[in-house]
Amino acid sequence: MALTIEQIKKEETDKGLLLLLTGELERWLPEALQKDRDRYHATLPALPRGLRAMAGMYFFDISMALDSLAWHFGNQNDERDLQETLDGLQELEMPEIAAMFAKMWEFMKPHMSILQSGEFGGKDFADWLEEIGAEELASPMNDIIWKFCSEQNDFGLLASWIPYARKYPDRCIVT
Repeated sequence: MALTIEQIKKEETDKGLLLLLTGELERWLPEALQKDRDRYHATLPALPRGLRAMAGMYFFDISMALDSLAWHFGNQNDERDLQETLDGLQELEMPEIAAMFAKMWEFMKPHMSILQSGEFGGKDFADWLEEIGAEELASPMNDIIWKFCSEQNDFGLLASWIPYARKYPDRCIVT
């Protein structure tokens, strides 16, 4: 059943709202669809801008929970996904984190073919990131993002979905 504005407005808890939004994303972007990146990207324009933004930054949240800003580009290096992440951070009203993401992406652009190939000149990925200076650039930005995440009641970057959905519930439903 499709998510409604009324459900968003009636949900009193942040956790409950996050579950509603996650459920709606899973309904529109099931795992099988996510595995086919061409079909996934063809589906995104049909989503309302809030859900699309949430989908766009979901994997960035995972990267920041498990790795770092620089590592995210190893985890997700399809430039369509990176653009969705940047657009999502901007739409979800996270300009500081969006600016850090954009700065890191700009740094990584000359290295995209290496990231996409997974061939790091015989080095492991962590050593390669150090060698190109990515970790040094990312380190202060990581600290800011991790601080934000640590203040979000275990919701990490997904915490941005909650005030956004409460402010713009119409952008989070498929009409």
